[in-house]
Amino acid sequence: MLVTIGVIGPAESVEKIQYVAEEFPHAKCIPFIYEKVSELPDLIEQGRPIVDQWLFSGMMNHMYALQHELVSEEQSNYPYLHGSSFFVKLLEIQEKEGRMIHSVSIDYITDEEMEKVVSFYNFDHLRFSTIPSSFNGDSKQIASLHEKMYKEGKTEVAITALNDVFDRLQAVNIPVYRLTPSYIAIKLALELLIEKAQSKHYENLQMAVLGCQVLNAHENIEQSIFEWKHQDLLVKKDLLTLTQKLNGSFVENADGLYSIYTTKGEIDEDIEASLLNMIETFKLNQQLDVGFTIGYGQTVLEAEQHVRHGLNQLQADEEPYILIVKTKKDITQKIHSDYANQLNTTEMRATLQVRFQLTDSNARDVLRLAFHCQRYNRQAFTADDVAQWFSQTKRNARRILLELQQAGVIEIHERTQTTQRGRPSNVYRFSDKELLFGKEE
Repeated sequence: MLVTIGVIGPAESVEKIQYVAEEFPHAKCIPFIYEKVSELPDLIEQGRPIVDQWLFSGMMNHMYALQHELVSEEQSNYPYLHGSSFFVKLLEIQEKEGRMIHSVSIDYITDEEMEKVVSFYNFDHLRFSTIPSSFNGDSKQIASLHEKMYKEGKTEVAITALNDVFDRLQAVNIPVYRLTPSYIAIKLALELLIEKAQSKHYENLQMAVLGCQVLNAHENIEQSIFEWKHQDLLVKKDLLTLTQKLNGSFVENADGLYSIYTTKGEIDEDIEASLLNMIETFKLNQQLDVGFTIGYGQTVLEAEQHVRHGLNQLQADEEPYILIVKTKKDITQKIHSDYANQLNTTEMRATLQVRFQLTDSNARDVLRLAFHCQRYNRQAFTADDVAQWFSQTKRNARRILLELQQAGVIEIHERTQTTQRGRPSNVYRFSDKELLFGKEE
């Protein structure tokens, strides 16, 4: 499978990472270049629909993204500086200085990390003075601390991870060296992200069973069998629509008990949030207490057992909730407030409209198309694919693709003959890999 990695950082750092990434034929690295860290939110938001994992150029921008909840630790990484990167730089310093260095000041590496390095490799002759992490991000203060330690005779050279600090120290004739990720550190970071993405991909292929139970079905049946039949049809209509969205299979198990079989990758936060809305709608309009449970498993049998375990615990409640069962001991209850931070694509849609003069409907189609290509690891797509993904007729799918092609968003990649008779089918792809997030400056 092809893994898409968003490489984010200053131009020089991104270029080095992309050079190393050429060794990974199954990874597609897309550059996200910025001049100021404050540009990170917009860049990440633009690339989110098509990026599997994020590789940051350093600890500072990665920490910024985590603190502002732009990415999670599970979907991001950066090349470490305290491993091979540090030792390569130390060797370079010894060679350039032409003497043995006994004391250095260093930023962006903690005391704990340095103590481990010194004790593990028996560098007892070296004294390291680290800059407190509370100063991280303030290049002026960091440069001042390096300069102060050097002038007081505590250090012989300074090592910095920040280009601004490097320039400041050079300007006052302090011997300073720039600490950048080594080839090995970048390679290890890429390997880890690729493994994470592949693991996520196979996890998405895991079986999922969505169980729906009308909790007050027997009461309604006893009151009026005909009224219940009408209600039952309304429930099944909505569940069939949901089944179509999930590319699943619908089964009616008994009166008021239904199952939808699909895969884990089809169920995202939008689907989970829509289940809560369905519970509220049924209660308000049909006076039905409906409950939902999602069971995951490596096999169909395991997923079925988990969903049954969850259904047995459902109870009517004033606040809608759903149960997600991964194992019998790993059960999560989710309510509306858990989905407050769902992805907002309004700004992205507006950007597409301005850049390609798209209608609101067409911009939404582009985002949906990019999302499904990323979800199914597809680089090209046909009208049949779009018809299935968008739950449209093939005729409507062709119309959508034609409009996007005329706008310059997609292009014909090739033509394929699926039957002996008839015209060849067009196979499309995005006309520009940087379509949704701007071009490299």
